[in-house]
Amino acid sequence: MQTKNTAKPHTFSFRWSLEQTLICFALLSCLLSSVACYILLDQVVLHQSLPILGTLCFIALFGWLFMLFYRTVINSFHRNQAHLDAILNEDYNQIVKPSYPAGCVNTLQQQLIALSESLYQKKSRYDQHVFLVYQLIAHFNVPIVVLDQRDKLDYANQAYGDLKGMPWQSLRHMGVSSLGLVFNNGQWQFSDVITQQHWQIRHSEFVEQGQTHQLLVMINISSALRESQLNAWQQIIRVLGHEIRNSLTPVASMAESLASQLTTERQQQALGIISERCNHLNEFVGRYASINQRLTLTPSLIDCEPLIEQIKLLYPKAQITAAIDCSPIYADRTFLFQVLINLIKNAVEASAEPAKISVNISAQISLNTSAPNSRQKAPSIYQIIVKDCGQGLANPDNIFVPFYTTKQGGQGIGLSFCRNIIEQHGGSLTLTNNTDQPGASATILLPYLHRELGCK
Repeated sequence: MQTKNTAKPHTFSFRWSLEQTLICFALLSCLLSSVACYILLDQVVLHQSLPILGTLCFIALFGWLFMLFYRTVINSFHRNQAHLDAILNEDYNQIVKPSYPAGCVNTLQQQLIALSESLYQKKSRYDQHVFLVYQLIAHFNVPIVVLDQRDKLDYANQAYGDLKGMPWQSLRHMGVSSLGLVFNNGQWQFSDVITQQHWQIRHSEFVEQGQTHQLLVMINISSALRESQLNAWQQIIRVLGHEIRNSLTPVASMAESLASQLTTERQQQALGIISERCNHLNEFVGRYASINQRLTLTPSLIDCEPLIEQIKLLYPKAQITAAIDCSPIYADRTFLFQVLINLIKNAVEASAEPAKISVNISAQISLNTSAPNSRQKAPSIYQIIVKDCGQGLANPDNIFVPFYTTKQGGQGIGLSFCRNIIEQHGGSLTLTNNTDQPGASATILLPYLHRELGCK
């Protein structure tokens, strides 16, 4: 297959600069004027040396006038060039005074001034928008990072610092590999496979000061997945529970009726077992349906010290130590009291007597980088840690599964119900084995303010 050559033939042309053009025209004009001047003087003046002297004087005067004209023209272009360089460097404060009161050069310089002012206004608006974006990033409660054109951390918010467990400023200018991020198939992801299962990253690009930046928003999908699973289970239980109750109620009623009519003890015992198991299954379905129901919270200011003292009275044999370093917290006192009782009860049962349990309550202080005064500090979350020295968690993956228990006589609904309470406060509950000593730790994180719960 032949292709048509569309290239233009090479042509010879002279491309002169403005300076070269002016000089050539000046030399040509000077030469022609000098010849004309010499001929004129030679015809008028009789002395032979005067035409030559007059011509030289004419050439000198012509050269001096040309240099004045040349400098004036070239200087005006130098001013325009300096103005354009300032515009290219986004320096819009440097404005050139017009070299001429009228004409095409004046029009050109006036247009440059108008262009500079227009770009200055656009840059001011853009800078305001960028500043607003950074202000919004700082106030979001989801981790957000900004990467520069070299894929290094340029900015982040406090939520990202909380995710990493350190101030984000200490991670600034670190590469994405050091941050645990990777770019695969057009998407940003966490390099850790386990973290990928709980977090998604949405990204976009924006330009700041001529450089392309990456904006990464990290979304925790664990709660969304768990809520979706719970909703699915609730729908299944609602349907199954209705059918099971409709089936078991007449069976239990008939068993009780038959038991009252039979005389043999063995038959009465068998029917009693049927009736008991029907009632137990009905109770099981009812309890499962109520584990993750929506609660009506009544938040208020809670002084933690009296709350812990009340719990100590319930377990006089346990050695419970409390370290409280925060102001009163906002939460529903009844439900929070129930959660702490459940966690401390589990810690006591998992420990040998006398059980040694520590309760640490603190407000995590973070630097408010969005404030005008960067030294201003503000609490972000309340942290409650219940720590024991017991046997630890045998199966951490199933501790929040309803009705899963490793305790003799346990029902397996306590921790699941506790997590439901804390999550409806807008917080989280996690249980982990201790790394520095035997036992386990339960960590409760609650938002510093609960405006969504109606707290004033």
